[in-house]
Amino acid sequence: MTPAFDEGQIVTGDGHRLWYAQYGNPHGLPLFWLHGGPGSGASLRHADLVDLARFRLVLADQRGCARSQPAGALENNHTGLLVDDIERLRRHLDVERMLLGGGSWGATLALAYAARHGERLRGLVLRAPFLATPAEVSGFFDTPQCWQAFDAIAPAPVLAPGRLLPWLAGQLVASDAAHCRRIAAAWRGHEQALEGLRNEATGPPDEALVQRYRIQAHYLRHGCFLEPDALLEALGSLPAMPVAILHGDADRVCPPANARRLQQRLPGSRLLIVPGAGHDPFHPAMAAALRQALDGFAARGGFDGWGASHG
Repeated sequence: MTPAFDEGQIVTGDGHRLWYAQYGNPHGLPLFWLHGGPGSGASLRHADLVDLARFRLVLADQRGCARSQPAGALENNHTGLLVDDIERLRRHLDVERMLLGGGSWGATLALAYAARHGERLRGLVLRAPFLATPAEVSGFFDTPQCWQAFDAIAPAPVLAPGRLLPWLAGQLVASDAAHCRRIAAAWRGHEQALEGLRNEATGPPDEALVQRYRIQAHYLRHGCFLEPDALLEALGSLPAMPVAILHGDADRVCPPANARRLQQRLPGSRLLIVPGAGHDPFHPAMAAALRQALDGFAARGGFDGWGASHG
């Protein structure tokens, strides 16, 4: 991939250092892309989905994630501070207004930022939105399939509705390294099975994977530090802006119904349900749909003619 034309770190003042990098055209349309998780870190492959002649693509790792330091840290790590960090990065890079996008948890965070700083946005691109509702979290952990994944390492009493996630969060903070790696392997296996990737070859879990799930458990255990349906309720006060929503019809991690609920709350938004795509942002059909949305925005300043508008 094309190397970054700028890379650095931002010191937050409360114990964190945040990695960021910029790709493409330094004078192009600013596009900030927020990674999923929580806890995953930015994938440099996203630069392959963007016309780098037209866009100034900004990627960053959220607190405790990947190249940001301290890795896996939970102190001073919650959604409100992540929103502050996006604004901090925007000011640091001297960007007046930007197109903001993200997938899954990245879409959650993009909406949270829009609710507080909508005047700084040219538009939103939301792939496979996660709405951070209790039902979504329960649908991931409180199932026989999930309990089977953790059966060999979790005491029987925690394999019950509402008990596994708090146990996992505590174990990933307090347990020895070997036990944490076993938890990370089981969690990864459950994710892959849910996405239909049961036979994917993977290496042994490392400390980075443990840190990823430590952060993810921290956020999910606390409801992502958002009140139920807070994101949807905040949409009524957003300034008018172009919004593109993409969701795979085979997504088993974030239900496609999320995208439809979101579109109903965003007048003028455009929705595309991508046939055959699951949660993977790099599925060929999903990657092509995202590229088309971004190219349309770069050409016309909006998403007219792309996707479908609400009623």
